Amino acid sequence: MPKSLQSDDARLLRALESRGPMNQERALAVMDAHGLDGIVVGAPENVFHVTGHWPQIARTRIGQPPGTFAVLTRRNIEHIGLVTSSFLYFYTWSDGRAREDVEPWLYNGLGDDGDFSPAPRYDFCADQQAVPLSSLESHRRTALDAGLEQRQSFHDAGAALVRAIQDMGLWKGRIGFDDAVIHEVAQRHEMPGDLVQADNILREIRLIKSPLEIALMGRAAEANVHALNAVGAAVRAGATHRDLQALYLAETAARGNKAVFLNVDRVSSELFGETIKDGQALFLDGVSHFMNYHGDYARTVFVGEPTAAARRAAEAAAFGWSAIREQLRPGLRYSEIVAMGQEAVTKKGFGVTIGFGPHSVGLAHTDEPGELAGGFYRKPDLILEPGMIISVDCPVLDTGIGGSAHCEDLMLITADGAEPIHSLHEPVIII
Repeated sequence: MPKSLQSDDARLLRALESRGPMNQERALAVMDAHGLDGIVVGAPENVFHVTGHWPQIARTRIGQPPGTFAVLTRRNIEHIGLVTSSFLYFYTWSDGRAREDVEPWLYNGLGDDGDFSPAPRYDFCADQQAVPLSSLESHRRTALDAGLEQRQSFHDAGAALVRAIQDMGLWKGRIGFDDAVIHEVAQRHEMPGDLVQADNILREIRLIKSPLEIALMGRAAEANVHALNAVGAAVRAGATHRDLQALYLAETAARGNKAVFLNVDRVSSELFGETIKDGQALFLDGVSHFMNYHGDYARTVFVGEPTAAARRAAEAAAFGWSAIREQLRPGLRYSEIVAMGQEAVTKKGFGVTIGFGPHSVGLAHTDEPGELAGGFYRKPDLILEPGMIISVDCPVLDTGIGGSAHCEDLMLITADGAEPIHSLHEPVIII
């Protein structure tokens, strides 16, 4: 990994040790707009957004109800409540951090039996005193001791969650939640306040990035760009789609990112074993993340001499994206961005069909609130605001042209325009 990225990583990780990446000013504004007194979250992406900590159990028990929760209040947005097991507080939360802004409510086991009496303390990883504790061992023990000194340990997660909501002054208030288990526990204990499903509200908060989020996004995006360009430079006739996807995994990992997907010539499936042919034009569209923040980047590759139709398609995609990029600014709607691209390509007379698709990027490849449609999320016609980071997909939709073409970069919306969050490169990689 380049030294410049290594130094950035150290700085960014130190920042995450001391605070969550959430834009707290944005959170206050959104909570106020929806009349929320607080938010209680258990989904790992939301716990991470609030605290900077991705719950370990969420990596190993995919799809199960959460066991770690974060609590925010509008009254004091900087004071964060953390509900988690004593063991995970000792074994994962304490590593690399000491936070005065986070107050823990700790429990011994999952469940909700209604027992609020003091729970016994377990001596995790008992000190055998054969040698002095390592710095890690000592820090973990000190962190757990400090957490348990603030209040009793609870028998189970339900009791700890109820007490956290009560102690933080939200029991009679209007709170947003993101997981059904939060609603179930609150209802079981007859919470007198109001409960609001807040998944969409949390996405609304995530639209506008904090300075730390912008820095994390820039780091992720730059590594992703260089990883995909390395794959593009390695494309040869005879290589399979799986070869390129495997190379993308390696190139992103070498730069400290984790690959999410690589679309090769409109194909994302790892099962597809088609080989690349001489004279083919194909696009590469790669998404990877650093500390859960995503990069998204696409370019066209010419393997030898492409057909005239494929060359024209690549020119059209690049021209359309360039025309849009120069006009991005606050106040534009997604629909206006689409119209801009279509108008530019039509006026130039390319005769090429391009699917211009703006979307917000952040803790997910597409990270924005949806328009509710019968229980589903339909893509909304969002208005650009400063602090948003967006992509505009520009894939050519025509077939029978000798391949595919695409061009895509990530842009930060500023007070009066937009700027790329990563280095820009030529729209076509020629082999």
